[in-house]
Amino acid sequence: MRILLVDPDATSRRVIASWLDEFFGHVSIDQASSATEALQAIHTDCPDLVMAAYPLATPGGVELSALIKARPNPPVIVLLTLRCATGLDLQIRDLLLEKRHLQSRLLAFLQRRFPKVWAEGVTARSLASCR
Repeated sequence: MRILLVDPDATSRRVIASWLDEFFGHVSIDQASSATEALQAIHTDCPDLVMAAYPLATPGGVELSALIKARPNPPVIVLLTLRCATGLDLQIRDLLLEKRHLQSRLLAFLQRRFPKVWAEGVTARSLASCR
């Protein structure tokens, strides 16, 4: 599984990548600091999941999501906000999360959306804890 984190804040990207790596140590986590970098990464790396900060600078998170969803076989898109954002069209994203609820809601979403990857991560964590 390939994950792309898009956030202008390097600290946020590092914290989220570390947390995801803790649960899915066998996935590839790429990072982009802008929507322009994200579009290039999506074109070359074809991620399964894009987690993007909302809002982003031009093009913004909504515009980035719309561009991604217009592609054939688009990745799953999770928009991350600092506080509740209303009115975002469900067609341009699969999940909207406030960063403060990231762990509690994202894990359940990933478990439902990527059950095989989730199961592999659980198995890997179990084996690592037995050593």
